[in-house]
Amino acid sequence: MSISVTDELCLLLIEDNPGDATLFEHHLTTNGNDTFPPATVTHVEELDAGIEELETDAYDLVLLDLGLPDSSGLDTLDRYNDAVETHDELAPVPVVVLTGLKDDAASVEAIERGAQDYLVKDNVDSNILHRTIRYALERHRQEQELRRQNERLERFANVVSHDLRNPLGVAKGRLEMLEENQHTPIIAKNLNRMEAIIEDVLTLAREGQSVEETSPVDLSTLVTDCWESVETGSAAVSVDDGIVIEADQSRLQQLIENLLRNSIEHVGDEVSIHVGSLPDGFYFEDDGPGIPAEDHDVVFDAGFTTNQDGTGFGLNIVKESAEAHGWDVSVTDGSNGGARFEFTGVTVLETG
Repeated sequence: MSISVTDELCLLLIEDNPGDATLFEHHLTTNGNDTFPPATVTHVEELDAGIEELETDAYDLVLLDLGLPDSSGLDTLDRYNDAVETHDELAPVPVVVLTGLKDDAASVEAIERGAQDYLVKDNVDSNILHRTIRYALERHRQEQELRRQNERLERFANVVSHDLRNPLGVAKGRLEMLEENQHTPIIAKNLNRMEAIIEDVLTLAREGQSVEETSPVDLSTLVTDCWESVETGSAAVSVDDGIVIEADQSRLQQLIENLLRNSIEHVGDEVSIHVGSLPDGFYFEDDGPGIPAEDHDVVFDAGFTTNQDGTGFGLNIVKESAEAHGWDVSVTDGSNGGARFEFTGVTVLETG
């Protein structure tokens, strides 16, 4: 995380020496140059107690003494890392190691094992500690962003290597039999599917980018534009008049188009769709069979689909587009029993 003087940091100090703990708490809560934000410090004396504390509260950074009653040396750092990795509910928290011994080899090894920095207690003052924490938080933020980018690249590779190869293979095989006219529609279908996958991949490439510029967007007008960009067959759509929200029009259009495609792919081209207003947002619902309750928690996951012709990325794009705006999205049952997607946390400028 990037921090400013207005942010409040939540820090966990794992230190068994009362004198050292008092000194570090003083350094952390004393702002001598007005550039370090206020800090709340939770102090525990054992590693196990620190790990339990991480399970009950959210912390920005951990200060970890390597010499504790229940652990010592770099094994302390290893035990901490193992505990975080094996607990799915524990988010990665940057660690700054504390020690009473100056050991250059140990400091290098601690960094290699995942610590953000290595501080010798006798050499620490408020300015050094504040600067170390700032740098540690920024490095951790960059590492997490790089991890997310790598995960997205892995997903792109999966799309290209699997989802694109299948329809391409079908199309190539049918081309060899092109003299038989009945194969032409199958070729067109698979080529269209490839085009849809490519569009999804390009959209996913924008994941993680927050919306920076917004403007008033009339939902009725936007949905109409989206409707013309999607193969709708005999499907029907209606929108409550007068809903105007603050949004990035391009990202919102991606969101709506993917919802439209999702309904048509899963319900059929006879589906009826309605878009309406909520006190702090809007909803999108169809009259199809709905989404089973057991799938509500996974329906937005990348690659999840119940349609063999689907890419499994449409609703993931919907979620990413919503989160880029700072909105929340949830799925529930519609008024006619179909799927209903609710978007909240939206700045609603006008309603009908």
